[in-house]
Amino acid sequence: MLITELGRINKFTVLETSELGTLKDEIKMGQDGWVDASEAVEKGGFAAADFMFTGKVTRFGNKESKIGLGGFVPGSLGKLGTKVTTADVRIDWRLVDAANRKIIKTGSSTASEKGVGFDVGVNVGGRGGNIGFDNKEFMESALGKATVKALAQIIDEVRPVPLPESGRHKQKATAANQQVAATAAAAAALRSTPGKVLAAPSNQAIIISLGTQHGFKDGDKLNLFATEDVKDDQGNVVFTDEKLVGEITIQAAQAERSRATYEGGLTIKAGWTVKAK
Repeated sequence: MLITELGRINKFTVLETSELGTLKDEIKMGQDGWVDASEAVEKGGFAAADFMFTGKVTRFGNKESKIGLGGFVPGSLGKLGTKVTTADVRIDWRLVDAANRKIIKTGSSTASEKGVGFDVGVNVGGRGGNIGFDNKEFMESALGKATVKALAQIIDEVRPVPLPESGRHKQKATAANQQVAATAAAAAALRSTPGKVLAAPSNQAIIISLGTQHGFKDGDKLNLFATEDVKDDQGNVVFTDEKLVGEITIQAAQAERSRATYEGGLTIKAGWTVKAK
C-alpha cells in the first residue's frame, strides 16, 4: 500500500523491491533459453536507487472494549452493553541516501479508528497475505481505515521534503571530474615532452618528432632550440646546451610526426630541440 501511495506523489521514480525475486526469475528464464533470444530480458538493466524509503509497522491491531449502558434488560439476566473495536496503527519510516546511508528525513505516523474489527489471523491467508487496497473487507474495517489514515500522514510528510543531490550522483560526478582532470594532466604532460628535429631539407619542410598524439595540431607554434653537446675527454656527451633561436609553425600534423616551417634566417639542423610554447 505504501509503494502504491509513494508512486502517486509523482515526485519519485519508484523502483520495485518487493518482487525482485520474480524479476530475477524473468532474467534467468531468458538465460536458460526459455524465452526467445530477441525478447529476453538482459541482466544489467535494473535502475539503481538514489534514495531508500524504509518503513516498519510497530503497532497494528484491534482492541475490543466493553461499554456498559446501565439498567436491566427486561426478561434477561444481565445489563445492557456493547463492544467497541478500536484499531491502532503506527508506522515508523526513514528516507535514506542509498550511497552514504545518511538519513534525509524520519517520521512516525499513528492513527486509530473505531468500528468493525478485522481478524488478521483469519482474514489473511497465504504467504505475504492480502492486506491492501484490493481487500474490501480490510478496507471497510477499522484497521483498514486506520491504516489508510497512517499512510496519508506519511505521504503528507514526504511530499514537501526537498531532496538533496544524491550521494550516488555526487560519486559519479566526482569520478567523472577526476577522470577529466587525469586526462588533462596526462595531455599536459605529453604536450610538455620535448621533441627533436628529425630532418630539415629546407626551412619550409622541417620534420619534427611531435604530432597529434602529443596534443599538437596544424597552426600550433613551438619554440626552437639550437643544441650543442658538451663532451668529456673520452668523447662522451655529458651535457647538452640549448639556446632559443626562434619558433616554428606546424603546417601538417600527423600522429607522431609533423611538418613545420621556420621564418628565420638560420639553417635548421637535425637534432635540434622543439618544445611547446
